[in-house]
Amino acid sequence: MFLNKFILTFASASILLVAGGKGGMSTTAHALEIGVATVDITPPLGMPMRGYASRKELSNGVWDPLYAKSIVFDDGDRRASFVILDLIGPPPKDVCERIRQRAEQELQISTILFLAVHTHAGPDLKPDLPSKENPWLPTLERKIYDSIESAASSKTPVTVETGYGSADISYDRRVVNPDGTVTMLWSNPDRKENTPVDQTVGVVGLKGTDGKWVAILVHYACHPVVFEGSNLKYSAEFPGVMRNYVEEHLGGACLYLQGACGEINPYDRPRESNQETYSIMRQTGIALGKEVVHIAQSMKPVEKKSLTLRTHQYVTDLKYRYDLKDEKVKEFYIKTRGQEYYERMIRDRRPVIEAETPIVLLGDEIAWVGFPGEFFDDFQIAVRKRSPIAHTFFLGYCNDVFSYFPTIQAASEGGYGASYSTYVEVGAGERLVDNAIVRLHMLAGNLRPFPER
Repeated sequence: MFLNKFILTFASASILLVAGGKGGMSTTAHALEIGVATVDITPPLGMPMRGYASRKELSNGVWDPLYAKSIVFDDGDRRASFVILDLIGPPPKDVCERIRQRAEQELQISTILFLAVHTHAGPDLKPDLPSKENPWLPTLERKIYDSIESAASSKTPVTVETGYGSADISYDRRVVNPDGTVTMLWSNPDRKENTPVDQTVGVVGLKGTDGKWVAILVHYACHPVVFEGSNLKYSAEFPGVMRNYVEEHLGGACLYLQGACGEINPYDRPRESNQETYSIMRQTGIALGKEVVHIAQSMKPVEKKSLTLRTHQYVTDLKYRYDLKDEKVKEFYIKTRGQEYYERMIRDRRPVIEAETPIVLLGDEIAWVGFPGEFFDDFQIAVRKRSPIAHTFFLGYCNDVFSYFPTIQAASEGGYGASYSTYVEVGAGERLVDNAIVRLHMLAGNLRPFPER
């Protein structure tokens, strides 16, 4: 079944009905409120790291702490939350589901998006590790909930502003040669131009009644991989540096929203992992931070009366691209990822891939759309261009990670993430983007909602 589940929930009135207890409702207007919280989630040393198949050694140090940063939106009728994690992907689904259920029961938060910055300098999150070997995973679950609870308890009225700029710190690592072959350009210190690459920096800022920033949401698309596989120390990579820079210069809490960075790398990636590499990584983050500060000087306000929340959640069933039991496929995975990785893929493989694509709208002008994987940059460009919502942001690594989603063209050309290290059916990215655009038009009132079943 192409579409097996969807839930549409929204509050359409400018003057919201606010719950006044079980017995009735109040017609008091409610300004948009948000709360933000930051919790340190740095794991203990000695854990396996994630991001490079060749890296077998365990973590042995910390360059900078890893955090969970939560924001809770409350329009008086509905609450939604983003949890941005300094991890390579969201936590296991069972962890996320327990957090969701508890937050809905205790905090009345109906929608949570679990988002990863996708740092390759963080821990592995294999759910099959025994608790005695990985005591950090239940600790992570508790800390994530604590961050949501803390954000929900610190809400304050805000106004909203938006702005855009550009940061020349990234490039497309897939080089399509004149003969149609593909060469992977893993590092690009000479800054050779290679497209497509979307270097747009999108910012949604939220100010308190005192005119000071409460939260700044920064959207950009680039792999946080200044550190290569030789690195064994934890780091939030350049997104963490950018956040610190913005918070130091503007105040409030800064949250990094990773975009469609599937084939997008930072220019500078030294092979060695040392203090000099850390300094280069910091330069990358500071360059992005400076652009955010510059954008903040000319942000445009969003109309107050339209700041209601709407959420839309649905699941699309996707097929697999390859038969894992095919001898050539089996040989490839064992050779590149190891026997244990291949056996885990066989064991954990579901009949279909259930791809969640949640949408959160703030008023009529802002939309965040979550996608469960590493999408090629073209998809982000397409969503922004085709969406009927003025400010639409593509959120990668949302709620799950089903590896790479190449475009059909890229899949036909080949290369990393296009013909290997990807397992969703060809065209899966186009389908999910098309579905999102249809639903954005529905939410914008341009199309009728699907009939209820």
